[in-house]
Amino acid sequence: MRWAVRLLIGGAVLAAIVLLSAWLFLPGSNDRQTTGKLEVPGLKAPVRVVRDDMATPYIFAESIEDALRAQGFVAGQDRLFQLEAAKRAAVGRLSEVFGAGDNDVILNLDREARVIGFHRLGERQASLLSPTAHASVAAYVDGLNAYIASRSNTHPMEFKLAGYAPEPWTVTDVLAVIYFLGWASSANFDAELIAHHVIETAGADVFRQIAPLTVNPDDPSLSTGERAATPTPQRWAGRTAAPAGWTKGGWRRQGVGGSNNWAISGAKAGSRAAIVTNDPHLDSRILPGPWHPVGLITPSMRIVGVSAGLPGVLIGRNEHVAFGVTNAYSDAVDLYIETVDPDDPNRYLEGDQSYPFETHTEVIRVKDDKADGGFRDEQFIVRLTRRGPVVTDHNGEPDGGAVMSMRWASAEYMGSDLGVEALMAATNVDEALAAVETASIVSLNFVVGDVYGRIGRRASGVAPIRLRGDGMAPFPIADGVDNWGGRIPADQMPGEVDPARGWTGSANHMTAPADYPYVYTTFASPAFRYRRMRELFDAPRVTADDAWAAQYDTLNLFARDIAPILAAALADADDAALREIGEILSNWDYRDDARELAPTLFQEVSRQLAQLTFEDELGPDATAAYLSNWYVWQERFTAMVRAGDSPWFDDQRTPEAEDLDAIIRRAGKTALERLAAAYGRDRSKWRWGEVHQLRFRGPLRRDGLVGRLTGNRNVQMSGSGETLLRALYPYDEPFDSKWTASLRMTADLNDPDKVRAVLPGGAVGRTFHPHLADQTALWSDEDAAATYWWFSDEAIEANAASVLVLTAPDD
Repeated sequence: MRWAVRLLIGGAVLAAIVLLSAWLFLPGSNDRQTTGKLEVPGLKAPVRVVRDDMATPYIFAESIEDALRAQGFVAGQDRLFQLEAAKRAAVGRLSEVFGAGDNDVILNLDREARVIGFHRLGERQASLLSPTAHASVAAYVDGLNAYIASRSNTHPMEFKLAGYAPEPWTVTDVLAVIYFLGWASSANFDAELIAHHVIETAGADVFRQIAPLTVNPDDPSLSTGERAATPTPQRWAGRTAAPAGWTKGGWRRQGVGGSNNWAISGAKAGSRAAIVTNDPHLDSRILPGPWHPVGLITPSMRIVGVSAGLPGVLIGRNEHVAFGVTNAYSDAVDLYIETVDPDDPNRYLEGDQSYPFETHTEVIRVKDDKADGGFRDEQFIVRLTRRGPVVTDHNGEPDGGAVMSMRWASAEYMGSDLGVEALMAATNVDEALAAVETASIVSLNFVVGDVYGRIGRRASGVAPIRLRGDGMAPFPIADGVDNWGGRIPADQMPGEVDPARGWTGSANHMTAPADYPYVYTTFASPAFRYRRMRELFDAPRVTADDAWAAQYDTLNLFARDIAPILAAALADADDAALREIGEILSNWDYRDDARELAPTLFQEVSRQLAQLTFEDELGPDATAAYLSNWYVWQERFTAMVRAGDSPWFDDQRTPEAEDLDAIIRRAGKTALERLAAAYGRDRSKWRWGEVHQLRFRGPLRRDGLVGRLTGNRNVQMSGSGETLLRALYPYDEPFDSKWTASLRMTADLNDPDKVRAVLPGGAVGRTFHPHLADQTALWSDEDAAATYWWFSDEAIEANAASVLVLTAPDD
C-alpha cells in the first residue's frame, strides 16, 4: 500500500506544480506590448498610451485624427478577437470559422445578417458620410489594421485555437458593425411576429385584449394601464410566418435588454455641475464584456469613457459634459404582409401594380469537418421589395406561409454624420443634444449634463411618421399606398431640457407623452424601473453617492404591485404549503435580495400565473411566443392582476368558472412542484442567489477545468428584471440572468480628476490575462472599494502603470 500512497502523494505534488506553473506562466502567455515604442503608420506626431492599474488606456495625441488612429491600434491590442467576432457577426461570416453550431444556431445568425444586409447598408452609408466623418472612421481603421499587420506575434492566442487569422478592416466593416448594433435597438421586429402569431391563432379581437401596454409614468393619461394602441383589425389568410424567418424557430431575439440612465442637475445635487449615471443592460456573459474603456486627450479635446470597439466614446465625459445612453425603443421597424403576383411568383403586387422582386444571391462558407476540404457552401437567395428584404423565405418551411418584408427606418433615412464626434466635442447641454439629433443609426435615449449644472434628454435614431397603422402588427400592403410619410423630425424626438424637478432619466419605458403627434412606439419596457427612479430622485437632494447607489437598488415594484394579491389568495388555500408561501410573501419587503427565499417564490408563482392566464385561450405555441418577450406582456399582465376580474383568469378548459384567487393557488402548487424538481426539496437551495446567477464565460467559451482556467465564474445575483439592479432572465429559462449592467458609471462633473466606473469583466479581452475579469468582484459588490477612470493629467500620471509610445515609422 506504501507505493499507492507514494503514487497518490506524487500525483498531488505534480498537479500542484502544474497548477502553480499555469498560475505563474499563463497570465503572461497571451499579452501585448504596453511599454517602450511601437511604430504606427500614418501618425503625424508621437502618441503616448498611458495605462492604469486596471489596464484602461489613456491616449495622449496632438490631433483628434492621431488619437483615433491610436485608438484603433490600442483596440486591436486589447480586443482584437472580440472585434473580429463582431465584424464576422455583422457581415454573416461566423460559420466560416465556428461551423454551423448546434441546431444551426451560428449558421442562422449568418443568415440573419445576410438577409437584413448589414454589410450592404455599411457600403451605402460609407458613400454618404461627410468628409470629416469618413476621415474619423478611416483613421480608426488604419490604426486597427496597423496592429493586425505589424504585430502578428502578439495577436490573441484565441485565433490560433479557433484556427483562423484576423483580416484587415474597411470603413464599410465598421459601419456594418454599427448597423448590426443598431438593429438590436430597433424595437419591435420580434413583437410584430408575436402579434401576428397570436392574431393567426386566436384572432385580432383576442389580441387586442392583451396587446402591449406602453406606460409613461410622467403622463397621467399614459399611466393608468388603460391606453393601448389598436392592432390592425384583420385576420390574414395563410399560415403564420415562422417566429424569425431565417432562424427556423425560436422567439427570443431582441426586445428584452435595456438600460438605466439619469442626470441630476447641479441645483438638485447642491453643487455647481451636473451628475450623470448610466448602466447599460446587455448580455455581458462573455468576458471581458462589450465595452472597452479609453481616454482620448488632445489639445482640443479631453474625454474618458467607453467604446463598443468603434471610433470615439459613446458613454463618458469630456471637460464640459457627461452623457449616457439607454435603448429608446422607438419603433423604427415595420413588417409588411406582401401579396405575391398570382401570375408570376417572381413579382409582388401593390394594388394593381406588379413589381419584380429584387434578388441577391448569398453564399455562406461553413466550416464542416465532414465536407471535402473542411468547408461547405450554403447558398440562398434574398428577395427584396421596395420596402426591404423578405424575412420569411428562410424558415425551412417548403410551403411558405405568409410572405413578409421588413422596412427599417435607419436603413431608409441615412444621414451623413454619425454624431459621436460632435458629441465628444460638445461644450454644453445644447450642443450635446444637437449632436444627438444627428445620430441616425441607433435608437438611444441620451441623457446629458454639463458643468453649468444643466441637464437634458433626447432620443437619437430615426422613426417613421406612420400615416396608417401603428407598427404593432404586420401591415398588409393591399392598395399599394405607402403608409410612411417621412421621418419624425430629429428635434421633435422625445426628450426634455432642464426639467423643473431637477433630474431626467430613462429606463426603456415609453418616453413620449399622450399628446405626442406621432406614433413613437407601441413596444417599451414595463415602467417598474422608471417608477422607482421617480421615488428615489424626487427627493429634495440627490448626491453623486446617491446617484451611484441607485444602480444597486433592489426594490421590485412589480412585486409591490401584485405580491400582496398573490399572498392574500395563497393565505386562504387549503394546502399548508401554499399558506406558507403566502406568509413568506406577506412578510417580504419586495427587495430582490440574493439571500432571501421570497424573490424566488414570487418570480416562480408569477411566471406560472402568467402561463395559466393565457395558455387556455392561446394554446401552448402562441402562449410560448407571447410570454417569450417580457415587454410584450408584463405591463398588461400587471394591470389585469391588479384589476382582478379579467375573464382571462377563467380556465376555458374546465367546466368550473375559476377566478383570480383560484388560478393563483393553482400557480402556487405548480411553482412548488417545479422548484422542487429543479432544486430539490431543501428550500435553502431555493434562495434567490442560489438559483439566480450570472454565468460568466471566458472568450473561448469552454466548460469544465479548461473553462475555470480561462475565466469562467458564476456570480449570485440580487435584483431582477424589474429592479434598477437589473438581472433579467429569459422567461422560458428561469432563472439564469442574461441581461444585466454591462457598465456602471457615475460622472460627477464637479470632480475634475476622475469618473467612478466599473465593468463586469475587465479592459482586456485575452484568455488568461489578469485584466480579463479583474473587475468582476468589484462590479458585483456595492460595498467594494471604488474604481475609477482617471480624467485630469495629474490623476492619469499619478495612477500610471505603464507607458507606450506610438510613432510613425520615420520618427
